[in-house]
Amino acid sequence: MLLATIAAGLAIYLAQSWIEPRYVAEVRLTVEGNTPSSAVQAHTRALRDPIRLYSVATELGLKSRVDFEAEKNGFSLWDLLSFNRFPPYAALQDEDERLLAAVYERLNIAAGEERGDIVVRFASSDAELAAQFVNRLAEVFLESQSQEGDGRVKLVSWAEPPEQTAPLRKSPLAIVGMATTLLVCLGLVALHVAFRMAARRRKRFSGTTGGANCQPQAAKGGFGKLKSAAEAADRLLALSGSEQRGCRTMVAGEALGIDATDEAIALAERLGAAGRKVVLIRWKSAGGDVRGAPPPAGKVGLNDLLEGRATFEEIIARLPGTQAHAIAAGSALSDEQAALDLDLLSLVLDTLDEVYEHIVIVADHEEARTLFAVLEGRFDACISVGEAGRETDALKASFDRFLGFEVTDIQIVRLERKSRTASDKLPYPALQPRIA
Repeated sequence: MLLATIAAGLAIYLAQSWIEPRYVAEVRLTVEGNTPSSAVQAHTRALRDPIRLYSVATELGLKSRVDFEAEKNGFSLWDLLSFNRFPPYAALQDEDERLLAAVYERLNIAAGEERGDIVVRFASSDAELAAQFVNRLAEVFLESQSQEGDGRVKLVSWAEPPEQTAPLRKSPLAIVGMATTLLVCLGLVALHVAFRMAARRRKRFSGTTGGANCQPQAAKGGFGKLKSAAEAADRLLALSGSEQRGCRTMVAGEALGIDATDEAIALAERLGAAGRKVVLIRWKSAGGDVRGAPPPAGKVGLNDLLEGRATFEEIIARLPGTQAHAIAAGSALSDEQAALDLDLLSLVLDTLDEVYEHIVIVADHEEARTLFAVLEGRFDACISVGEAGRETDALKASFDRFLGFEVTDIQIVRLERKSRTASDKLPYPALQPRIA
């Protein structure tokens, strides 16, 4: 963008060197007496009378002047690079109308600095013609005023052929060109990013459920009964390849009372140890740390990000003892329905997709079901944690089922562990500040 902007500025600056120079001649008139501004404005409008202007232009033979040909036929380079209004020459069918429009574009009539003064200027590539035009226009105007009995308008000075051309505003025009180019480039970049995100989302969400960021060597979907989170991590490593980003995995207990936090942490730890960029996210509407326990005072997390109270930099921390990062739930949600918005959640996950190769989301059973439904099953892999001896047939994971939902194109893994009590949970130290 910077190179294009600089190039555009230089091109416009150099292009102005090819513009035909123009000489500007001026006549000064004055309205004598204690003249109100309305009188000056009335005489200014009279000087711009189209019949009078056309008469002077015809008398001086402007129709046959070479420097008027381009303007009679359309836009001139001067028009395109100047701050003057763009006269609609191309839209005018009549040659006389195009000539008059070209005269108006070159003519400037305005009040002077002194009270009652009127300055008439005309620009042309011919210095003699510039002076002739304003002098003849002033002469015709004064004659008409004399015939009407209005002798208040007097001539202050006739125009002399100017010796130097009017300076071009090269620098301002170049700056305007650079600013325009920069805005266009920013717009193109925004469109590129939008189309890229849309294409990636279409690719990810091409099925009714399931994602497509992780591409297995064979089929997209799959099922496995594994014994540990380490085995599940090995399957995800094979599933996602070596450089794929944004592989999303949900980890949840397949029944109430089954806390899958230990498995999620072990999964993130194993993926991080394999050299992957991993982030573990705790989803809990009531707030909490990565384990779901009440967080230390002032600690923010995902809920705070969703409700605009924190940034990504503030909520990402190092998962203790691992190479992975973690995002706690943070404060309790004040409006759970607003946070459970598909577009909002997708935006957060899409942003994390750009940074992390694996995104692991852990949630309690019921909240996992709610989140899975809101996101319409847009995950690449799901790990269902069960316990031996617990009847969960209706919710037990299978090739096409996770948490009771029918799914397609998702890798499903079922881990079955021994039944445990609350006292069996592993201790978990506080999150450490993120290390870049």
